[in-house]
Parts: sequence; structure tokens; C-alpha cells
Amino acid sequence: MKIYPASTQTLLDRATQISGFGFEIVYDASLTVSSSVKMAGKEGREAHEIILRQPGLDENNYLIAWQAAFVLHQYQMPETERANLSPNRPVLAQIKGELLALYPSIPLAQRDNFAEHVIGGILSQLRSVPIGMLVDIELYRSYDELHKLQQAALIGQVVEHIGCLQMTKAMFPEKLLRANQVMNAAQALMVATLFEMPDLFAPYRMVGMEAAAALLLDMCLNQVFDETRDQALIDYWSRTLDIEDWYRWG
Repeated sequence: MKIYPASTQTLLDRATQISGFGFEIVYDASLTVSSSVKMAGKEGREAHEIILRQPGLDENNYLIAWQAAFVLHQYQMPETERANLSPNRPVLAQIKGELLALYPSIPLAQRDNFAEHVIGGILSQLRSVPIGMLVDIELYRSYDELHKLQQAALIGQVVEHIGCLQMTKAMFPEKLLRANQVMNAAQALMVATLFEMPDLFAPYRMVGMEAAAALLLDMCLNQVFDETRDQALIDYWSRTLDIEDWYRWG
């Protein structure tokens, strides 16, 4: 049986107790993210399935803990709070038009898929980033043992996302572009704040995103992990980013 650090095992045990389902760890070298989870009770699964890219990495102890904490958080809310957001297509038609106008050379047959991919990516980011930050803040506050692994993983994410500042209004509609950049800035500010690394946020500070990022981060810092409702947190972020009419719940 795999032996995990005490913090990771504690989170696995807590999530198992609260959800009523155990965990399986599987590996998929084709995974495009460092880890993901498939919840039990869906598609016939009898356990939560945590998927990692490759075995044998120390970072996996943090990733497993993160996914277990995410599952724990989901089961501490009413099931209705776990509903996914869906695009509000009538409102998004204007954004879609602005986006496609920037890429007139895209073949007609590919235009809808391109627009859906870009806009869907922003909605996915809105759905995942604030909750992901909530999880990381809880891990930082409650599980000192994971700090070193967590810091390395989060710095990697900040470095990976910094390229968003190279995107311009010639590439994406202004509101869409700013939403993406400010959400990335909020995550970078979280990492810089938790681990006292102000230089990590410097690229976003130089382009004037500190105030907007701080509004998003402060909302996450002031949450109680066991009591936070996803919809309220995400709705606050969307209002702050001025994209609250881009989606519906359910």
C-alpha cells in the first residue's frame, strides 16, 4: 500500500469520510494538466479517481492532497452548489462576433469551434481558478508539511501563465483578454503573498493589474474553506471582471 505524507493521507481520509467514497490513483502520460479528478458516482465510478501524469514524483503528494481537498470542498456544499456554469449564448454572441472579426482568415467551417474554444476557456478559467485558489489557501494555512511542494508547483503555474501578458487587443476582445490576464494576476499575487515572493508578481504590477488582482485575491483570503459556496465566490469574481452576464448556473 502506498504510504503518503501525513497531510496528504489526512486529506484523503477526510474526503473519504465526508463523501462516502474512497480514492484510486491512476496515471495518464497524455494528461494536459498536472492532475485532475473524476468524482465517484458518475459514469459508474465507485471511487474518486485522481489522475496524475507520471508516477514517482514528489510533487504528486501535493497534487493528490490538492485533489482530495477539492473533493472534500465539493462535498461540504449542497449538491446544487456543484452545478456547472453554462454559456449565456445570446450575450456571448457579441463577444463571439468581436473575436471572429479579428480572425477573418479562419475557414468558415472552423469559426464556430474556434470561438467556442476561446470563450469556453475563459468560462472554464472562471469556474476553476477561484476555487483552486481557495483550495491552495487552505492547504497553505492548514498543512505546513506540504509547503515546499506546494510552493514549487505554484511557482511553476505562475511562470507558465505569465505568457498571457504577451497577448494584445489585436488578438482578443478587450473584455475577454482582461478577464484572462486579471485571473492569472490574482493567482500570481496569491503565490507571491503566501510565500513572500513579491518579485513573482512584478510583471503584472508593471502593467497596472495589482488593484484588480487584489480584489479577487482578498475575496478568497477572507473565505472559510468549510463554509464557502462556489456560486457566490464565482459570481463575485465575474462581477469584478465585468463578465457576470456571460454565463448561467445549472
